[in-house]
Amino acid sequence: MRILLICPSTETACSSPQEYPLGLLYLDAVLNKNHNVMVKNYYSENFAYALDALLGEIISFKPDIVGFNCMTMNRTACFNMTKIIKELEPSIKVILGGVHASSMYKQILDNLPVDIIVIGEGEQAIVDIADNKPLEDIFGIAYKDKESGLFVFNEKINQHITDLDSIPFPRHELFKEQIERTKCARMMTSRGCPYGCKYCSTSAYWGRRWRPRSAANVVAEIEDILVKMPFVEEIFFYDDTFTVDNQRVIDICDMLINKGIKLRLKCSARVDRVSREMLIKMKEAGFVDIAYGIESGSAKILEAMDKHITKEQIKYAVDLTNEVGLTWHGYMLVGFPGETWETINESVEFMKTLKNFDIDAVSPLEIYPNTKVYEMALEKGFNQNFWLTDQKVPHYTYEHSEEELRNMAFKIIYSNKINQGLIKFISFSLKYAYNNPKKTFNIIKRKIFKGHKLH
Repeated sequence: MRILLICPSTETACSSPQEYPLGLLYLDAVLNKNHNVMVKNYYSENFAYALDALLGEIISFKPDIVGFNCMTMNRTACFNMTKIIKELEPSIKVILGGVHASSMYKQILDNLPVDIIVIGEGEQAIVDIADNKPLEDIFGIAYKDKESGLFVFNEKINQHITDLDSIPFPRHELFKEQIERTKCARMMTSRGCPYGCKYCSTSAYWGRRWRPRSAANVVAEIEDILVKMPFVEEIFFYDDTFTVDNQRVIDICDMLINKGIKLRLKCSARVDRVSREMLIKMKEAGFVDIAYGIESGSAKILEAMDKHITKEQIKYAVDLTNEVGLTWHGYMLVGFPGETWETINESVEFMKTLKNFDIDAVSPLEIYPNTKVYEMALEKGFNQNFWLTDQKVPHYTYEHSEEELRNMAFKIIYSNKINQGLIKFISFSLKYAYNNPKKTFNIIKRKIFKGHKLH
């Protein structure tokens, strides 16, 4: 079977040149021994270029199956490519997987020429499909019955893969040219998140149970990467939260140290899942950056998000990280239901207590399917047919306008840069004005000509 796996263009230019589709590489890993598989990444390419490249692969590779990684932010390109492929060659079996397809499978099957949607983790289902197993016997897929026209959803017997060590390593070398440019490879060492924040779809897609790979398996993959691509200098651990089990992190670090593997390492972490012993070991092993999901400096908003962290835990983790000497940064968002200028100002004041907090961007709250925020939006009248349009992922604007959300985000960034000192503030201001001349003009106009003040 000839199988072409595609990551379509995102709705906005990809800011990170390090991105490549690990999810598709895991599918390739379980398929390539018995099938001819090609994986293409168009995520950071404009749609016209990506479509032309895809059609070229269709003509030259002649795939029997084309599988798409369908996320909310690349759904438009995915849907358009699906239609064009079916018009060009109806016999090609088109399969969608990924977070958006898993959440909105009924809508997609009802409106697009898609043969099968793989729900959630797809390693077993994609093998069964490629091996031509009868659809009714494949678990974890949705499709429309050709005779009745009715939806069929075969739920998984076992919802999620428990032994992640059993999955073959991804062939990172398929993106060797890209990795060689950035010197950075990406890895996922665990799946699932037990916390269930209201704005995040991770728990719905990967499950509420956190499932780790063993330390030995993680280090073995790193060694595999270095054997095939010795130019790699950095590993980014793509886990939603890498540090759930502090001892596993320590074990990984000890193995890297004992083997003499020297790399720059980066990860994301929760502030309530760090310890001094772990952070010291991480620094010794080569970690150079930790991304903390802070989101807000308001206790009220943190509780509303179901973030399950406190301001005290944030402060403790940040102080501990600074004390150990590790670089860190934090994610922030504005506009969660209940957000006011009072909670924004609370965040601003709280940030002043966090040493070395240098913010690059603040995100207005976005609406994604299969989240509690999405359920809130539906109650407010959000139209599910929005996902069939070519509009960008929407912000939650049921309490604040787009302009006010931008002002809230700018207030946090603006205040943070002032806190960082005059040089940082001037550098940020010049960079912002250069990249956003229209926004800069509007800010000046509001402040000077209209007398508008940031709250």
